[in-house]
Amino acid sequence: MAVNNNITPQFWTAVLLFLGLCGIALLALLVGAGELDRSHGFVVLLFSILLLLSLTLAFVLPLSCAKSVAIHSILVLGSLVFMFPFAWLIITSFKYPEEVVSYPPTWIPAVPRPLAQSPYVTAEAYDPVLPPPEITDARWQRLKPRITDTLWERSAVHLDAAHYDGLNADRLREAIVQGVWHTLMAGTPAAVWQQDDDALLDALARRVTKDRLEDVWSAIYRCVAVREPFVTNRERLDFPITGLSLANLEDEATPTDNIVLRQQPISLAASDFMTVLAYDLDHNPEAQFQLELPLPMKTSDLLSVTLPLRQDRTWHRLRFVLEVDGQRYESQDPLFSGGYRWQELTFKLADRDATDERDVGIWPLKPVLNTPDAYDNPGHIRISLVIQRSSRLAALWNKYVQNYRNAWIAGEHWDRYIANSMYLVLMNVIGQIISCSMVAYAFARLRWPGRDVVFLAVLATLMLPPQVTMVPLFLVFRTLGWYNTLRPLWVPAFFAGGAFFIFLLRQFMKGIPRELEEAALIDGCGYFGIYSRIILPLIKPALAAVGIFTFMGAWNEFMGPLIYLNDQRLYPLALGLFNFRDEYGGDFGMLMAASTIMILPVVVIFFFAQKYFIQGVTLTGMKN
Repeated sequence: MAVNNNITPQFWTAVLLFLGLCGIALLALLVGAGELDRSHGFVVLLFSILLLLSLTLAFVLPLSCAKSVAIHSILVLGSLVFMFPFAWLIITSFKYPEEVVSYPPTWIPAVPRPLAQSPYVTAEAYDPVLPPPEITDARWQRLKPRITDTLWERSAVHLDAAHYDGLNADRLREAIVQGVWHTLMAGTPAAVWQQDDDALLDALARRVTKDRLEDVWSAIYRCVAVREPFVTNRERLDFPITGLSLANLEDEATPTDNIVLRQQPISLAASDFMTVLAYDLDHNPEAQFQLELPLPMKTSDLLSVTLPLRQDRTWHRLRFVLEVDGQRYESQDPLFSGGYRWQELTFKLADRDATDERDVGIWPLKPVLNTPDAYDNPGHIRISLVIQRSSRLAALWNKYVQNYRNAWIAGEHWDRYIANSMYLVLMNVIGQIISCSMVAYAFARLRWPGRDVVFLAVLATLMLPPQVTMVPLFLVFRTLGWYNTLRPLWVPAFFAGGAFFIFLLRQFMKGIPRELEEAALIDGCGYFGIYSRIILPLIKPALAAVGIFTFMGAWNEFMGPLIYLNDQRLYPLALGLFNFRDEYGGDFGMLMAASTIMILPVVVIFFFAQKYFIQGVTLTGMKN
C-alpha cells in the first residue's frame, strides 16, 4: 500500500502534464504550420516525446514541484484556448482578403513592402519551392535544379520583352517558378512524381500551359496602370472624354521626372495593353502625372470624375487633384495603393453634392482656398494623380487599419451606434446601482411586515424565462408610446429590474455590523442618511461588481433593441453590427474589424476592473 500511495500522485501528475503539454504542442503546431494533417510517424514521435518528458518531470522532480508544473501547464493551455478566438478576431482584421481564405491558414498577417520602384514582381502569394511527399530528399536535391530550369524555360516561351520590361530578371524567374510550382503541386497526381527523372520533367513541362501561367502572372505582377477617365454630370449621367483613348493617353499626360508612362501589356494576352505608370521614388518621394481634358458638358454641370486605376500594393498614398474654372479641389480622405486589381476611383465635387457616398467608392473633393494659380481653361479640366511614398512604419499602419477604416466608412451610423450604446450603458448602470441598492437595503437592514415573503417573491422572478414576459412588456411599452425609442431599454433599470443584483447586495449588506447603524441613529442620522453615508461606502466592491455586470449586459444587449427599435439611428452597437453583417458579411476583414470595435470596450473594462469581480463576493467592514 505504501508503494501505491507514492506512485498514485506521481501517476496523475504525469497524466496532467501529458495532457497540458499535448494541448500546448497541438496549438503551437496549428499556429506554426497552419495544419494538423501530419504523417502518422510525426504524430507518434511527437506524442512519444511529450509522454517521456511528462514521466521524467513527474518522477524526477519533487512531487510538489511536479504538481506545480502540471497545474501551470493546464492553466496555460486553458488561457491559450480562451484567448484563441479573440486573437483570431484581431489577426483577421489585419489581413488581405486572400489571406483570410487561404489554406493552410495564414496566422501572421503579411507585412507590406513599400517599394520605391514600380512595376515589380513578388512571390508573396506562394510558398517556397518544397519537395512533394512522394520524392525523397536525396532525389529532390538532384532534381530541384533541373525542375527549376524546366519550369522557367517553359514559362519563358509565353513571355516576351514587353511583359518584363524594367523588371528584375532574378526576381521574375524566382516568382514565376514559385507560382508555377505551387499550381503544379496542387493538381499533379501522385503517380506522376513516381516516374523516372526524365519522364517526370517531361510531364511537368507539358503542364506549364499559358492559362496556368496567366493565373500566376496576375498574382505576381504589380503595377499602377490607368484607363481612360470619364466624367459624370449633375444628373448622374456618365460621359466619355471626347477624343481621348488609350492609344493617345500617354501623349496627353504630363508626368514628373521620376514617372514614365508607357504602353505595355499587364497580362499575357497580346492585346491587353494598358498605360502603365512606372515610377521611382528613391530620390523624390512624390510622383505625379497630369491630364488636361476637354469636357463634353458645361463646367458648371460637372459633378464627378472617374479614373479606372490598377494599384500595385505598395501602400503609397494616393492623392487626387481636380482643377476647373480657376478652382482647385483635392481629396481629403486617406487613399492608398493597397490592392492589385482594377478599381474605379470616383471623385465628386463636395460643394456641388455633399452626400456622403464613400461607402460605394465615391470620394469627396474639397475646394482649396487661395489658389490663384489653379487651371482655368473654359470647357476644360485638369486632373492630377499624386503618388506619395510611405515609410515602412506608415505602410504597416495603413495596411493594418485599412479594414477598420473601410468598416467605419461602410457603416453609415457607427457614431450613433456608439453614442446609443454608451447612453444605454450609462443609464442602466446608474439605474441598477441606485434602485437595486435601495431595495437591497430595505431587505437587509429594515424591519417591515412581509419582508421575507416579498424577498422570496423577488427571488422567484429569477426562474421566469425572459420569453414569458417579452410579449406583455412589449404591449405595455407600446401602449405608453415608447416603441422605437430607447426608453424601454433603460427605464426598467430604475425600478430594481435585477433580482440577482438585489440578492447580491442584500447578502453583502447583512455582513455589515449593526453597531454602525445604532451609533448613527444615536447621532441623529435617519435611515436614508445611514444608507447613503454608511452602507454605500462599505459596499463599493459589490456596487462595482453590479456596475460591471450591468455594463457587459447593456453593451452586448441584442434582443431588446431588436424588439423595440426600428430606426437605424437608434441602434446600439450590437444591433448595428448585426445590420452591418447582413450588408458586408462576405468581407471577413471588415466584419472582424467591426466586431473588434464592438468587443474591445468590454475587454478593456474587464482588464482594468477584474479585481472587483473577486471583491464583489468579499465582505467589507468591521468585524461583528
